[in-house]
Amino acid sequence: MRYHQAVILDVRGTAGGRMRASYAVGVDVGGTRIAAGLVERKGRILKEARTLTPKNGPFAIADAIIDLIAEVSDGVQRAEIAGIGVGLPAQVDFAKQTIEFCTNLPLAGVDVRSLVMSRVKHDVVLDNDGHCAGIGEARFGAARGIRDFVMITLGTGVGGALFLSGEPYRGARGLGGEIGHMVVRLDGPQCPCGGYGHLEAYLGRPALAARGREAARSFAAQVLRDLAGGDPDAVTAEHVVEAARRGDELSREILYEAGHVLGQALVGIVNLLNPKAIVVGGGIGESAPLVVEQAAKIINEEALAGRRDVTVVRAALGNDAGVMGAAALAFDEHDSREALHR
Repeated sequence: MRYHQAVILDVRGTAGGRMRASYAVGVDVGGTRIAAGLVERKGRILKEARTLTPKNGPFAIADAIIDLIAEVSDGVQRAEIAGIGVGLPAQVDFAKQTIEFCTNLPLAGVDVRSLVMSRVKHDVVLDNDGHCAGIGEARFGAARGIRDFVMITLGTGVGGALFLSGEPYRGARGLGGEIGHMVVRLDGPQCPCGGYGHLEAYLGRPALAARGREAARSFAAQVLRDLAGGDPDAVTAEHVVEAARRGDELSREILYEAGHVLGQALVGIVNLLNPKAIVVGGGIGESAPLVVEQAAKIINEEALAGRRDVTVVRAALGNDAGVMGAAALAFDEHDSREALHR
């Protein structure tokens, strides 16, 4: 496969001693967009770049990741960069650094880590995007200082992570935390993964857009239809969110029902794990407060007594959570390697 001509990042450190790695690059790969940032150890993003996620195969996605890394790393000496962290909307076997399954992108079985490392000449660590967002919020955002919390991201897909005793729970094979594929209704709609009744089948962008297109065919959904230029088939999830904000009742009902289903799923997690907080992020999570409010209401009504004091909060880092968490992961991996060689 032919690659674009991206810069190979192999800038040498200064002579006369080792330079402390002050920065890491975090990459957040989503079903719609890819973002990358050059991040300081304290969490400040110095430079950021974004692009639309390519739709023409895994090598194009790898190219886009590499190009963004080159862009945000331009001018930084190689020795100053601890490494690259990449969050993916996929089931990542963290120990093996392999992609086991990926619903919304053609990355299952693709050795993304080797593809990127062959070009950027830095160590690369992969993780699930929900884990990265959770790490970002735990280090720098809404979950800072909280040891037991749930992270959930609502975007093209539905991601998430469980943090227990201050650490992400990865499970036996490193695949834990797939909140989006919790079965909430056995006879529910089909999920993009092929299963039925999964949370993502109700809350992912494609699911909200499908409900919106159906609603837009009704005379009552004038606001929603107008936002789509009069064409019900052009309705997106973002149109549904904006129409709800403007008071469109059918759009509000869509988000209300989505929040109800989310609340049902979270009640089970709250009863099982007793977290202190639930942090909701992602593009839909950030822009659709009605979903979050309804989910919090369901938890307050249905969770077992003694667990209803769980706090449901919006992510503090917005769209930067994944980038910052991926960078923090790269710092952790770098520092662990350095400690072994001392």
